[in-house]
Amino acid sequence: MHDGVTPDDPIAWYHARHGAKPDYRSVLTEAAPSLADRRNLLSGYFAPNNANGERVPTRAHHAIAGLVADNYFRVIVTTNFDKLMETALSEAGVDPQVIFSAATAASARPLVHSPCTVIKVNGDYLSSDMKNTAEELASFDTEVTELLQQVFRDFGLIACGWSAEWDTALRQTITQTPNHNYSTYWMDRGSVTTEAENLIRQRQAIRVPISDADSAFEQLAGDIAALARLAGDKPLETAVAVERLKTHMSDSTKYIELHDLIVDETDRLITSVRELPVTGVDVRAIYPERVREYEEASAQLMSLLATGAYFSRNNEHDRLWSKSIDLLANREMPQSGSVPLLDLQQYPTLLGMYAIAIGAAAVGRIDPIAHMLGSVEVNVLGDARSISYAVISSDVLDYNMMRATVPDFDNARVPHSMRLFAALQPVAMDIIRDEHRYKKLFDQIEYLFGVASTAQPLLGSGAVGVGAFRRLVGPAEPPDGLIKEYADVLLDAGIFRDRTHLRDCTNAYYSEFERAAQRW
Repeated sequence: MHDGVTPDDPIAWYHARHGAKPDYRSVLTEAAPSLADRRNLLSGYFAPNNANGERVPTRAHHAIAGLVADNYFRVIVTTNFDKLMETALSEAGVDPQVIFSAATAASARPLVHSPCTVIKVNGDYLSSDMKNTAEELASFDTEVTELLQQVFRDFGLIACGWSAEWDTALRQTITQTPNHNYSTYWMDRGSVTTEAENLIRQRQAIRVPISDADSAFEQLAGDIAALARLAGDKPLETAVAVERLKTHMSDSTKYIELHDLIVDETDRLITSVRELPVTGVDVRAIYPERVREYEEASAQLMSLLATGAYFSRNNEHDRLWSKSIDLLANREMPQSGSVPLLDLQQYPTLLGMYAIAIGAAAVGRIDPIAHMLGSVEVNVLGDARSISYAVISSDVLDYNMMRATVPDFDNARVPHSMRLFAALQPVAMDIIRDEHRYKKLFDQIEYLFGVASTAQPLLGSGAVGVGAFRRLVGPAEPPDGLIKEYADVLLDAGIFRDRTHLRDCTNAYYSEFERAAQRW
C-alpha cells in the first residue's frame, strides 16, 4: 500500500517507481528504516502460530533435529531469524545453546561441551540487532567471527538452501578460513549463484543435487541409520573415520588431511581423559570403571592406528603412527596420587602401541612397529627411556587391582595380558577376521615388546604375557616369529645395537619367559 492505495500489480508499480525489481532488503529498508521498526514489522512473520498449522518446523527441521539427537550433528549455522530449529530440537529432546549476538558468543560453552549449538548469524527475531540490510550483513562482531572460524575449521560442513549472495560477512568468514579439516558438501537444486560457486571452489566442496530440503535431510537421516546398522557394534563415527583414513592414505596428495585426522583424534582422546582424578578417590571402587573409561575413550584411535598400520606403505605413514604414540605417552599427566591410577594413565598409550602392532603384523610389514619402538622415548624420572620400557603392560595394569576389582580376572595368571587381548580383539578382528591367527599374532607381539624392553641397559626384561601360558597347551617353541623373520628391520630401526645385542636381549627375555611358564 502506498498513500492509502494498493496497486493492482505491486511489482510493476515498484519497478516503475524505483527503476529496479524489488528485493527483500531494499523493500524492508524503505518500509522500516530503523532497527526497531524492522523488528516490529518482521516479528509477526516469525512468531509461532500453531493454531492454523503455520510457522511450525518443517520435515527438514525435524530430520536435522533427529540427527542431532543421535549425536551425528553438533553445530547448526543458520541465517534465519525464526525459532523453528530450536522448536524441532526441543521436540527431539535436545536443549541447544543458541548464539545470536556478540554477548551470547562470548559467554557460550565450548562447542565440544554442548550437545548442540545453534548459531544464528543474522540474529534472532526477538533481538534488537537483526541483520537485514546490505550494510548490516557486511560484518560480524569479533566474537561471532572467531566462533564461526572455529566451526568452519574444525567441523565438516553441509550447506543447504543458501545462495551466499547477500550474506557478505558469512561468505568472507568462510573464505578466510581455508585450513578446514573436514569435507564440505553443498546441497543445491541444479544451479548456484556466482558467490556460491566461488565458495564451492574454494572449499573444494562436493555438490549434492537435491529436489528439496525436506526430502534431502530425510534421506540423509535414513542413509545414516542404514550405515549404523551395517556398522554393527562399531559406532558410526568410528566407521566413518576409518573410511576417511583409507581414502586419505590412498591419495598421496592427502597427507595433510591424514595427519590432521590422526593428530586431532589423538588430541580428542587426550582431552577426554585429562580430568580423570588420581587423588581423593576410592581406588578399589573406581579402578574397573577407570579401565573401561580408558578403553572406551581409546576405541576410535585404536581402530585408526590399526587400520593405518595395516595399510602403511612408507616411512611418512610410519612416522605418523609413532607421532600419535609420542603425543599420548608424553602428554601432561599428574605425577602424584594413587600409584595404580598414576600407572594406569599410560593405558591409552599401551592400547595404541598394540593397535599399531596388530595392524602391522597382520599384513607382514612391521616397519610401523620398528619405527615406534626405535624412535619414541618417554621421560622417566628425568631420563629418556624407550617406549618399550616406559610403557609395559604389567606396570600399566596393576596385577593386584586387576585381580581384586576387575570382573572375570580374579584368578587370572596374567590379568594385564588377558585384558589387553580382550580390549584389542574387536579392532583386531576387523582386520584379521580369524581368532586363531589373532591369538598367534598377539603372542608374537607381546614377545617382541618383551625382548625390546630388555634393550635398555641394566633394567631387566619385559612383561611376560598370556603366550607363555598358552605355550603349555600348544606349540613347544616360543612365539618369536616376528623377531626371527624381521631381525633386519628391527636392527635398522636402532632398537638393538647389533646382532649380538639382539641375541643377548632375546636370550634374557626367553629365560624370563621360560621361568614364568614353569611357575604356571
